[in-house]
Amino acid sequence: MKKQAVLLVTVFIFASLISIESAFAGAWTVPKDHVWAEYYMKWNYSKESYNERGNTTSLTSGGTNAFRAWEFVQEPKLEFGVTDYLNLLYSMEFKEGHYKEYDRPDDWGPFSHKNGGLTNIKIGGKWRFLEKPLVMSLQGRFFIYPGYGNYVSEKPDGGEDGYPYQPGIGRGDDAFELRWLMGQSFQFPVTSRWKLPIYWGAETGYRWRNKTVCNDVPYFFECGFWPSPYFLVKTEIDGYVFHSGTGSLKESYGIWRIGGVWQVFGDSVLRQGGKMFNIELQYGLVTWGVNTNAAQEVVLKVQTQF
Repeated sequence: MKKQAVLLVTVFIFASLISIESAFAGAWTVPKDHVWAEYYMKWNYSKESYNERGNTTSLTSGGTNAFRAWEFVQEPKLEFGVTDYLNLLYSMEFKEGHYKEYDRPDDWGPFSHKNGGLTNIKIGGKWRFLEKPLVMSLQGRFFIYPGYGNYVSEKPDGGEDGYPYQPGIGRGDDAFELRWLMGQSFQFPVTSRWKLPIYWGAETGYRWRNKTVCNDVPYFFECGFWPSPYFLVKTEIDGYVFHSGTGSLKESYGIWRIGGVWQVFGDSVLRQGGKMFNIELQYGLVTWGVNTNAAQEVVLKVQTQF
């Protein structure tokens, strides 16, 4: 029995590791008059980027790696249950971007810049139209750009071409996104006496963007298991693929994440209606991209429902 359990967990984790934000358990809805809230924080770091052909390249035109770019993101999120199957969604995204070069000649002086602000307001709704045998929902969201943090390509005074004067923390566009979400939780029979709780979720759809940015297709997949009643191990794939011909600015990326959720107290993380409080920690890696940074990230989420 012990060997079978160890083998199952090993295979699951190995599959997660070789795999290539959405709110957790996205297809599930908050019951009527209940509120689900999350405070999302992410720190990412990079010294390379993916160019328009999807190849990694130095962030600077000089080809040196003696620099770093990093970013801090905060996003409070709320979901409110109008009914058991209809939720209202709201969140605000704040970003702070930094860029610093090292090993510069003394006569050049230091080169360190930052940029920050409110980069997105997201408003929408989620309608759960199926509960068995799978949970299925439709979600629509407006992405409203408040006027901060669009990419700036000006060169600094006395600097060289190709250096960003301010780190980019947004594309400066508004958007509307429609997603189809699905998910399922079940008990996997490991032995005749032991069943392992497992869940999975998947999302896709389309995002219409204005300005010069291409429209894109979101994709998201997550799965996890509970080795204990209070701890969830999970992995996920998250990203967007640009729709060629819908704009001049192309951007795509794929992020693999792995981590765990500590259910401090209360109900299931799958939003079954009771009070709960969770802490989630993840490590993420951008595994491919187009016109985006080749970043690593650490994500911290604090979640509650009442």
